[in-house]
Amino acid sequence: MLWPVVLFMAISLAIGLYTYTQVRGSSKNYTVCGKSMPFLVVGTGLAAQAIDGNATLGNASLTLTTGFWAGAAIPLGLALSLLIVGRFLAAPLHKMDLLTLPEFFYRRYSKYAELLTSILTIVCFIILVAGNLSAVAWILSVVSGLSYGTCLIIGTTVILAYTVAGGLYAALWTDFFQIHIAILGFLLAAGYILWTRGLGDVIATLPVATLDPAQMTTVAGGGLANWANIISLGFGNAMALDFMERVFSAKSSDTARRACYYASFWTIVIGLCASLIGLAAISTVGKLDDPRMAMPAYAGQHLPYIIAVMVFVGVLGASMSTANGAMLVISIVMARNLWQRWTARTPSDAFMLMLSRALALPVSIAAGWIAYVRPEPGILLVVAFDIVFAGCVIPLFLGVYWKRATAEGAIASIVAGTAARMICYFAVPAAWAGLDTLIPPLISAVAFFTTSIVTKPSTVENTEVLLCETH
Repeated sequence: MLWPVVLFMAISLAIGLYTYTQVRGSSKNYTVCGKSMPFLVVGTGLAAQAIDGNATLGNASLTLTTGFWAGAAIPLGLALSLLIVGRFLAAPLHKMDLLTLPEFFYRRYSKYAELLTSILTIVCFIILVAGNLSAVAWILSVVSGLSYGTCLIIGTTVILAYTVAGGLYAALWTDFFQIHIAILGFLLAAGYILWTRGLGDVIATLPVATLDPAQMTTVAGGGLANWANIISLGFGNAMALDFMERVFSAKSSDTARRACYYASFWTIVIGLCASLIGLAAISTVGKLDDPRMAMPAYAGQHLPYIIAVMVFVGVLGASMSTANGAMLVISIVMARNLWQRWTARTPSDAFMLMLSRALALPVSIAAGWIAYVRPEPGILLVVAFDIVFAGCVIPLFLGVYWKRATAEGAIASIVAGTAARMICYFAVPAAWAGLDTLIPPLISAVAFFTTSIVTKPSTVENTEVLLCETH
């Protein structure tokens, strides 16, 4: 697997570095590709962000260790999020001509709401980058025999180099290369399993508990936690900075909306292919010390070499694309929504481009450090996105659809929801895992409605536009 992986990373780097020529010294090109991207490019980029190491590698390992529904909950939630964004948010937000998602909170509410949103999303996405850098480094370590730390430095350096070079152009065009290899590899792998073994044979070899519906219908079976994961991913990813950056890059609002639906389709298809690999691995690969080896072990032992290579580099590419997209958007939010908003100076476009590129370095260092000290962010990753789900989703949706929403309501909602999520993390017992995800958004909603009702609505230029154009 070593040389195919090396070649794959070299091609990704070459494509990313070439996109430097597309930026043409414009920070808007660097940030949203001049809002010129066609349907297939945007849809593929959205799919690449959803189909990451968690939806593939993590899905298969959870299927192996916990059961089908625990693994499938990840792609189901991610696919749901793309449907929700496409139906309710893509068109109205695209029409606002935004450059980043936190900018919506500034234009709809206030710069203080934007500040809180920016900080929360930056923290979440640094952890997301760390999780995917960890997956990249782990794959490189497996195929090369080098230490995890060395591979982490190599992987981070490659991703940082092409991210800084081409910005969102680099993200989208490397996504286009990487995700199509992953799609083809997973489709061929699933087809090979079904052709050689048949779905009936795979199911017949499984322990009864693996497909037990109790995983979704009972608390003891994990139903509460699985549904919480689906709901959190479904609504929480509406706050995904990397999703929205691709939505904003589309050449029209209709293109952005349709691209979300297209990406949702591929997310669920490839997610179910990964789950099938996890199911097939249960009876064939034996006991594994590291559950993450479920997919690589099965691919290496039971799939034809070329299909195994495509699956392996597909997982690598999925992790690289998510790390790249998240690393990019964090640095842009830091430059535009923190530095530019709170400085007295009026920076030039050239300075904003330079600053966006420069800030990618500390972002990559912070994410790399987290990936090194905690190779599997796991719980931290879930909690991080739960915090955004808890605090920011209510102000986002109601800011689009409720004219009475106020800046005070948004701030109260963000603070109350975030605080509730942190308290629930420690207060909710393990037996009721899932409630810690589902309760905080309800508290956030109560805070939002209560505060908005007793305060005066802000005079916002885009409010009428949002409320009219979304219906």
